[in-house]
Amino acid sequence: MQKTSGGELLDIDDVRTLVTQELKEYIGTKKLAANTIAPAYATLWRSIENLAIAGGKRFRSYMVYLAYSAYPGRADESTWKHAASAVELLHLALLVHDDIIDRDYIRYGIRNVSGQQYDAYAPHIADNIERQHFADSAAILAGDLLIAGAYDLLSRTTASRSKITSAQMLLDEAIFRVAGGELIDTESAFMEPRESPLLIAQEKTASYSFCGPLAIGATLAGASQEAIEHLQKFGLSLGIAFQLQDDLLGMFGDEAELGKSAVSDLREGKYTYLVEQFHTVADESQQKIFANAFGVSTATPAEQGAAKSALIESGARSIVEEKIHELEQAARATMEDLRLEAQVKAAFDTFITKCTKRSS
Repeated sequence: MQKTSGGELLDIDDVRTLVTQELKEYIGTKKLAANTIAPAYATLWRSIENLAIAGGKRFRSYMVYLAYSAYPGRADESTWKHAASAVELLHLALLVHDDIIDRDYIRYGIRNVSGQQYDAYAPHIADNIERQHFADSAAILAGDLLIAGAYDLLSRTTASRSKITSAQMLLDEAIFRVAGGELIDTESAFMEPRESPLLIAQEKTASYSFCGPLAIGATLAGASQEAIEHLQKFGLSLGIAFQLQDDLLGMFGDEAELGKSAVSDLREGKYTYLVEQFHTVADESQQKIFANAFGVSTATPAEQGAAKSALIESGARSIVEEKIHELEQAARATMEDLRLEAQVKAAFDTFITKCTKRSS
């Protein structure tokens, strides 16, 4: 089992520091190279850099580290750091694209890539709609660059070529699944019949945010296929629980803590498990109150607040909280099948709590 020089596992804050530094170095190099092509290209990379270092819990990179540390293999810091940074680049790419889809311009409490490019284009484009179009276009390119960067960083690990290839295949699977999840999530705002919100949580979140990082870390460490499958099962339960908690925060969270809007899900009419359960248990009066704000871009703050209250009073919020608890227990049960050493098991246990009891 990999340890630090002091014999102890790194905690999530240590991993966050190391991975953030790795991201700074990688993006900084790209920014310099971009400047040799055109100053505007360097500006785009600067927008990426600002977002990359502005925030992020680094849960995904920590999972790469935990899985890499849990199984026998080459205890090489550069390998897990490159892999952990790769999954963070993929995550950042998906956030950039997701914000365009959601028409949001704030992330981690700052202007996201679209927002920064919108500001950069102000001296050149007077029309707001046109300026936003070109800003979003630049952000799409940024997301594409970040996906390519994820593959690039995986290729730089010191693991064997076969392990790197396997890790890249896992990354490809994660991208394939999250794209499907993103599509059916977006279409749930207007398509009938809707896909299950739990399926969306499985494909949009659990696939790339949990199953992928855990499998990539374990693969690079040389874990058995059986162990990797157990980790993916663990990641599936925890990932869905994480998304359901995210849905609650997206509706009831504190915007200052979240670093993003707490009304966008309501305004966009996002059909989450919370909303699905609401429609199952709410009475006619609660349904009417909720309809005044759900998917209504012109809803007032008072109407939005009333809709959120209806979610609570109907019992829908409690149903989701119980489902999160159920999934948390399933993840803990699967963790027992992993046969982890005590120190690693304790780290996994703490991580489960961080995912399911978070407020941001």
